[in-house]
Amino acid sequence: MSANLDALPERVELIEQKLDALSVSADRRFEQIDQRFEQVDRRFEQVDRRFDEVSEHFVEQREYIEFAFGTLERRMVDGFDRLERMRAIDSGRLERLERKLDQFIDTQSRRARRRPSVRRKKN
Repeated sequence: MSANLDALPERVELIEQKLDALSVSADRRFEQIDQRFEQVDRRFEQVDRRFDEVSEHFVEQREYIEFAFGTLERRMVDGFDRLERMRAIDSGRLERLERKLDQFIDTQSRRARRRPSVRRKKN
């Protein structure tokens, strides 16, 4: 047993060296992990910025669509109003034309009644 006790300081020294090496290795690993987390954090920041940019583009696109739709709607309403006014004007013109046609037909039918029909003889 005394041989074991004599070797004890050397064994403790060996264990200390192994623990020191393990500690250095663990520290190195934790530094690598920390660096990797920093890389991941930077990547997430880039992704967040891109999502923000996409969100801004969606907002911009929606505003443009709303503007374009509003413009189109106003133009359509104005066009339909103009069409209704033209239809009202043309309706008056159409009624006037119908009256003239009726007068012409009446005049022609009176003339036809006044004239005796002359039949031609066949040869």
